[in-house]
Amino acid sequence: MDQQIEGVRVYIHINKNDFSYREHIKQEEDDITICECKYNANDPDSACGERCLNVLTSIECTPHYCPCSVHCKNQRFQKHEYAKTKLFRTEGRGWGLLANEDIKAGRFIIEYCGEVISWNEARERSLAYASQGINDAYIISLNARECIDATKSGSQARFINHSCEPNCETRKWSVLGEVRIGIFAMRDISIGMELTYDYNFQWYGGAKVRCLCGATSCCGFLGAKSRGFQEDTDVWEDIDERCSLEDKPSSSMRPESMPKKRSKNNHNGPSRPLNGEQVDAKFVAQFLASKEAQEEILKYEEQREEASSHLHSLYKDEVEPSIKKKAIYGVDGVPTSVAEKWIRASCMKLKAEFNLHSSIIRNIACTPQRAPDEAKPSEGEPKP
Repeated sequence: MDQQIEGVRVYIHINKNDFSYREHIKQEEDDITICECKYNANDPDSACGERCLNVLTSIECTPHYCPCSVHCKNQRFQKHEYAKTKLFRTEGRGWGLLANEDIKAGRFIIEYCGEVISWNEARERSLAYASQGINDAYIISLNARECIDATKSGSQARFINHSCEPNCETRKWSVLGEVRIGIFAMRDISIGMELTYDYNFQWYGGAKVRCLCGATSCCGFLGAKSRGFQEDTDVWEDIDERCSLEDKPSSSMRPESMPKKRSKNNHNGPSRPLNGEQVDAKFVAQFLASKEAQEEILKYEEQREEASSHLHSLYKDEVEPSIKKKAIYGVDGVPTSVAEKWIRASCMKLKAEFNLHSSIIRNIACTPQRAPDEAKPSEGEPKP
């Protein structure tokens, strides 16, 4: 419904995300994660409380599949179990949202709802809003491909202001196959306190917006912690007083002896670890005098090759198609059944490699070895 609050730009209030540009993900049975909780009337936390495996992995239980049935407490997004909040007018920072009851640390406060759109659409809308004179755009990142735009339709979470010392934070949860964003309390919040979270604003150029949060550790500008802002802006400190951007010293005033910041990736040695070389089991086996030792090493080498081949085929036949299918809906991941197959195949490959390496070490250390001139060349290797 349209919100007609005096002084507030008209918007459509919604309590669930709007998927107008793509279809809503249909959760498949293989994707449903079922917890192991058992409801005990004498222990309220037993019904999918903090110890629930789904809660620990930020996944909401699926109705009719949860062992705790109607007693399940891990369906807060689905049931809109929000804390009591109140819209109010701040001093110099527009509208804000405050707690209308005492809120305990860790509690789910409200979901950030809006239109789910692509990143490309988000960029186009941002430019359009600016040209239309809409200075307050409520666009937040959802995943690597999508954003939530609550500018024209959204929940009251859109009114929560930024702070460099916030009392809330955003958390992403998987709910019935979709990623959703919730606002959670970082600490105990008393009734009447304003709710805030860190926008983690990324600055990519253009005008710099001063932060008005008033926190003692305020960064001064929105996005001041982002890489682009720090590379563009010179901040000079003198007895805890910061120069404004207009008073920034010119490059000619920079002391030549001032050390440059060292990149985190700047270190001695290669920029990335070198891949470990594969052990040539056939080459090693030819130096062992014991035929049994040779056969054992070659047997484990064959098992390793089979495990590697199976893992490669599994990725090509099941994992990669699943990833591409999920990507159509703008989400990452694969069905649980496929993930379990991948984990089992990976473990078998690791086990085969361990067996091979331990066999080589054991046989080299405990069995007689041939002299180099007595060793038989590997199959396919030319004789000297």
